Amino acid sequence: MNQLRTSKIEKNWHLLAGGDREGLYECFDLFYDDLFRLGVALYRDVDLVQGCINELFLELWKIRERLKEVQNIQQYVITIFKRLLYKAANGVKVVLFDEAAHMELTQASYEEMLIAFQTDEGLKAKLQVAMKQLSGRQMQLVQMRFYEGRGFKEMAEATGLTERTIYNTLHNALQVLRKEMD
Repeated sequence: MNQLRTSKIEKNWHLLAGGDREGLYECFDLFYDDLFRLGVALYRDVDLVQGCINELFLELWKIRERLKEVQNIQQYVITIFKRLLYKAANGVKVVLFDEAAHMELTQASYEEMLIAFQTDEGLKAKLQVAMKQLSGRQMQLVQMRFYEGRGFKEMAEATGLTERTIYNTLHNALQVLRKEMD
């Protein structure tokens, strides 16, 4: 993570922890894309992912006074998000932020960690197999868009392609990936 992004996250996290709604909104903006990509990679259910992202930030607002204690902000947010996703996907009523649950947030049970790890590894293996079905150009654009987080305009400048061509190529690549992942 670059230094500028890290300092923005820290600044807005402290605003959030201090009760400033603008800090909450900025944290939402800073984390949304990464959380969305992670959630869709794990569960491929856009509605579930978006709901869990919203739930995450509602809950962070509820426990904002406790957020000053957090040392690794990004890991903290990802851990909570993964738990929300796992519980929501498995039909478990999510009650993450009572006092007892807050104490456990940094110490996942061995079973939960093992399940999450196996799920992550299984999806990664399937994705690697699916990625081999892409053309070189599709692979390049998927890398730029989803791994490097580049926008369409930036990708067009880097590759010499039009934004429309990039969009169409990515669309086709995602169709191949979806087909292979099912």
